[in-house]
Amino acid sequence: MNRIQFQQGLSLPAFLKQFGTETQCEMVLESARWPEGFRCSHCGEARHYVLRQPA
Repeated sequence: MNRIQFQQGLSLPAFLKQFGTETQCEMVLESARWPEGFRCSHCGEARHYVLRQPA
């Protein structure tokens, strides 16, 4: 038995439901990084803008 294959965690369907799209991944990462909303770690400012790649 391969320990990596049988480790506990998310099933593939559960993973895809939570992280299936790029937008979902961005939202999870942003909420993990800034659970109370964005704040600059240097000055504490909350104003910001988001750069996106053109589709």
